[in-house]
Amino acid sequence: MSKIRVLPDVLANKIAAGEVVERPSSVVKELLENALDAGAGKINIEVETGGKQLIRVLDDGEGMTRDDAIIAFERHATSKLRSSEDLESIATLGFRGEALPSIASVSRLFLRTKTAGDTEGTEVEFNGGKLVAVRDIAWPTGSEVEVRELFFNIPARRKFLKSDATESFHIANLVQHYALANPRLAFLLVNNGRDVLRVTPAQSLKERAYQVLGNTLLEKLVEVSSETDGLKVFGFVSNPQEQRSSRDAQYLFINRRFVRDQLIGRALSEAYRSMMPSGTYPAAVLFIEAPRTEVDVNVHPAKTEVRFLNEGSVLSFVRDAVAAALRSTQPITQVPGVARERAENQSTGAPAKWRTSETNGWSSSDFDTTAPSQTKSTSVHGNPSAIRVDGVGNASRKDVTSPSDSGSILNSEQTPEEFTRQRSEVSLTRGAEADSTSACAGQQAEPVLLESVAYIVATDEEGLLLVDQHVAHERILFEQFRDARLSRAAGLQPLLIPATIDLSPAEAEAFAIVQSELENIGIETMQLSGRTIAIKTSPAGLAASDVLAVMREVLAVVERERRDFTIERMRDKIAAELACKAAIKINMPLTFEKMQWLIDELMKTHNPMTCPHGRPIMMRMGLRDIERGFKRPV
Repeated sequence: MSKIRVLPDVLANKIAAGEVVERPSSVVKELLENALDAGAGKINIEVETGGKQLIRVLDDGEGMTRDDAIIAFERHATSKLRSSEDLESIATLGFRGEALPSIASVSRLFLRTKTAGDTEGTEVEFNGGKLVAVRDIAWPTGSEVEVRELFFNIPARRKFLKSDATESFHIANLVQHYALANPRLAFLLVNNGRDVLRVTPAQSLKERAYQVLGNTLLEKLVEVSSETDGLKVFGFVSNPQEQRSSRDAQYLFINRRFVRDQLIGRALSEAYRSMMPSGTYPAAVLFIEAPRTEVDVNVHPAKTEVRFLNEGSVLSFVRDAVAAALRSTQPITQVPGVARERAENQSTGAPAKWRTSETNGWSSSDFDTTAPSQTKSTSVHGNPSAIRVDGVGNASRKDVTSPSDSGSILNSEQTPEEFTRQRSEVSLTRGAEADSTSACAGQQAEPVLLESVAYIVATDEEGLLLVDQHVAHERILFEQFRDARLSRAAGLQPLLIPATIDLSPAEAEAFAIVQSELENIGIETMQLSGRTIAIKTSPAGLAASDVLAVMREVLAVVERERRDFTIERMRDKIAAELACKAAIKINMPLTFEKMQWLIDELMKTHNPMTCPHGRPIMMRMGLRDIERGFKRPV
């Protein structure tokens, strides 16, 4: 008896659905593309419970006849291809003929449709891939596909879906991409009876960008337009001052097809290479048009990946076009307040004033607000065993008396458990406590020692420790925020003028996911109108601009970690971002007392070795390493 069998159509469709229908947003994508290919001028999308219970897509396109409505659910049935030559120059968004049978196999589906030439419409009903009924109905020209109880017959797939809010976010993110790609069309997205996105036909891409993304981002965009040798690029990119921590604000389209393309992302990064710090990314709404014969869209069933025949030419073209647009913009004439004030102070010789209440929210009673007068003129004299650093603190060699194992200069692998026994032994020594008797009278060296005032020199029984003051404070604040050790009554500050932020539809759905977590940590908000949010309060010590930056980063994380997003990870992310913004800055001089407080508090944390982002807090230089460095016998 033969072991190899041809799979039944129902089972084959379920297998195909595993590639085509990953989650509710996959269904919305396929149905949206069908509506666009049908020539729709208006598309309405309605979802409930993140698309798990209901997805309904209604369009005013050309519709289908009764026969086409039935045959459309056969595998690989399509009106968009006739020959293999057509596959090499695809002009439509859909073409595989897999979407409708795949969706119907894992849901309860209704198709209602009518063409302009028919007097009656047709309703087709499927249940788990099986045809239930075909009916004549009254219906306007166009089509509606209603998908209910997605994955009802595959419980294993259904249980892997995320929360309703997360699935709603993915749908909103998808719809806003298609709304940007088709400015002449009207779109309406309704989630649980609430309008998420409602846009009327726009006269230009800029108008559509305003409708979808809001005015906040639009004001920071630079227009891009270039054409050569069959390639064309147009759209908008952000100015270099608008920096994102991920590529989530990059909306990329190739021949009007929404894609996630690494090549175009790399071209953008290269265009900004000398203008933005490493690890930051610009925002972009960018359209690339290329000859269809030179673009392969048949890479993956989801059709979000493409391949170019000549990748090098496309990369160079997009990079050069974006770089030229950026060069044509006006140079920045305003310097941020602290940097400008420091520049003025350098020209007049006056000491810099450190406005901690504005730069990081800590009052003058918490930290010194005036830089030391001799930061650069650091002298090493008197007893050679004393090291003095003005404004940074002192480390005394007399505290490092017992020899230890040599170890390495950077002992970053020391575990928190190994470090615990030393916590109470780390200390600073005042310069006044060190012997100031000069062994080399009349000789004075003036090295530039720790000029950036970024590190604290401390000692323990094994040698010297260099502590990064910013990330040390970041670790302390992170654990306070994360463990809710700051009471909200003491940790909240109302904003005199509420800060506002315009959200895109996807960001609005992401905000719904994290709003309660933001409020728990002190960021209270209210909805003004549409997708505009006002921030009423912030954690004490955080400026409004910092809160806005934290909000943007948190919303971006929801998109970036869409596959494995959890509230627990988001709590850590929010706490880490707040701590980073509120922590003392690397160039802020501290008094001896504040440095000792910082060291003491750091030793109380669960992990004093690394900051929340994984950077090391301390570098160790063992006694034997120091002696070897000075060529002493060990």
